[in-house]
Amino acid sequence: MAFTLSREAFQHALHGQRTDLFTLRSPGGLQVAVSNYGARLVQVAVPDGQGGLADVALGYDSLQGYLDGQLSMGALIGRWAGRLRAGTLTLPDGSRQQLPTNSGPHHHHGGPRGSRFQVFAVEHVQADALSLSHTFRTEDDGVPGTVRLQLHLQVSADNALHMAWTAEVLHAPTVLNLTGHAFFNLAGQGSTHGHTLQVPASRYVPLAADVCPTGALAAVQGTPFDFRQARAVADVIATPHEQRALAGGLDHYLVLDEHAAPLAPPSSSITPPGLRLAALLGEPVSGRAMEVWSTAPGVQVYAGHGLKADPARDLGRGAGQGGWLWQPGDGICLEPMEYPDAPNHAGFPVRWWLPGEVVRGAIVYRFIGG
Repeated sequence: MAFTLSREAFQHALHGQRTDLFTLRSPGGLQVAVSNYGARLVQVAVPDGQGGLADVALGYDSLQGYLDGQLSMGALIGRWAGRLRAGTLTLPDGSRQQLPTNSGPHHHHGGPRGSRFQVFAVEHVQADALSLSHTFRTEDDGVPGTVRLQLHLQVSADNALHMAWTAEVLHAPTVLNLTGHAFFNLAGQGSTHGHTLQVPASRYVPLAADVCPTGALAAVQGTPFDFRQARAVADVIATPHEQRALAGGLDHYLVLDEHAAPLAPPSSSITPPGLRLAALLGEPVSGRAMEVWSTAPGVQVYAGHGLKADPARDLGRGAGQGGWLWQPGDGICLEPMEYPDAPNHAGFPVRWWLPGEVVRGAIVYRFIGG
């Protein structure tokens, strides 16, 4: 049974703006609650096959939970997802811009004033759709240029959640790397180590000792990062590997292969063309599965080792109306995004968007079974 949220628990004044909670419902039964604080997915509930709903994503039961808890829980991450080594952004002319740091020496997930900490403006609300907006400014994250972001969320009859954006670039060339940071658990409770994961990726990005990319690509063959065939997450966690030890667990970027997916992509009036299948997550006991589609070239797979059963940060909603103290591995994040730290590596593709250009992208989660 899905947790019953109180909208009032999310309605506050923050940074001089009002926060709120919006619940989207699809004809197929999918229900998604979104807060405009960080454009966070607060709840994702799918039909349970018995006339009710089952939670399949981790979250807190109030705005205060998000202010005190896991910083990225459910948030839209930007302007640059992942780490930029030593807070450095290499510009097209080879010069370097210093950005604010917030993860040791690195600029991480947009820095200390990234989108996950911002209150988005509410533009339009419907029963099955929501539009939010936010402006990325240099004074917030140190990145050149201004970006006016329009974020559109919609649930469709095939129980897919579409997150699509258009972003207008102003004033100076800039980069943009957005992702979603929902922690999924298709069982609704317990560990995700029993889930299966498939990612159509033959290469991954190895990490250096500072947990930033080395700048090389490596084959997944013979490593724990080979998800080309569906495999249990537990098998990966149990496989020793120096890369996994460096990251403290499974937290690596996989480069998607170019071949076409064997499945038809989800469609929506808000979603741009060019969706690629990024991942297939399955939960064998419930029979639930989730497809992840996106316009990004790869996906960061994070198996949730940062959940540490800390009552101050990791006490979230549980099955029924009780609390759930999250343990390592109780949620898994599948984060489609650009190559990590790409502006600082000549061998990684990166697009510098010019003033007047509009960036379009999307992430879609489609739920099956259960």
